[in-house]
Amino acid sequence: MKTSVISCLFLLAFAASAFASAPLPSSKGNKTLPAGTLVILETTEKIASDQVTVGKTLLFRVRMNVVVDGKTVIATGALAVGRVKSIARATYNNPEEITLEVLYAQAVDGQQVALNGAEQTYRGTFPNESTAVEPGQTITATVMNNIQINL
Repeated sequence: MKTSVISCLFLLAFAASAFASAPLPSSKGNKTLPAGTLVILETTEKIASDQVTVGKTLLFRVRMNVVVDGKTVIATGALAVGRVKSIARATYNNPEEITLEVLYAQAVDGQQVALNGAEQTYRGTFPNESTAVEPGQTITATVMNNIQINL
């Protein structure tokens, strides 16, 4: 519960700072997606820590439109690619932990937008037990570099 509250506060603070920044100039028919723009994603499949290995490629889905100057540059439902970054095996006293990261999301023009800081660790409930990440779990990321999106 405490983690959920902290995560929500972090998202609200980050969203407020993203909206406060001045928009970057764009050319006709293009929009510049600024670095640091928040992208909210979700898992698309069940990921069980005892059935995956480090480096396994995973699919994610964009949960909310990413909008620049009133135009959608990354649409809800767009696919994103990530991987299993690490797995900390269960011990007698601790449950298993699995860390996922998102690397790229697809923009409306088909480009792969590099994402940064999209790392989330999920921990099991009981010691000496594996863990699973259910479909629909939220993971957040930010755009790594400024990128021109063709509309």
